[in-house]
Amino acid sequence: MREWLSHHRRATPAQRAARAAEILRAAGYRPLTEYPEFAREPWPTVCTTCGATRHPTVTGVRQDQCKHIRPQQPPPGRRARQEQPGGAG
Repeated sequence: MREWLSHHRRATPAQRAARAAEILRAAGYRPLTEYPEFAREPWPTVCTTCGATRHPTVTGVRQDQCKHIRPQQPPPGRRARQEQPGGAG
């Protein structure tokens, strides 16, 4: 993460915006507006899976804190229970 931060600080605003859009697209979102200039600001997007409008932050997506669960993924609590050996799922 520190490597990304040091690179991010040296990048131009256009480079930061392009990288932020790339991060959101990789997570399954399509940005609706220009980059809000700060990674911690909510950014209006559309989920490419279900079409719902969401407002994730680039920081939250990078840290896997996005609250939008894709239909094919079980919620985090269920996933942990299913992965335990011998546990009922």
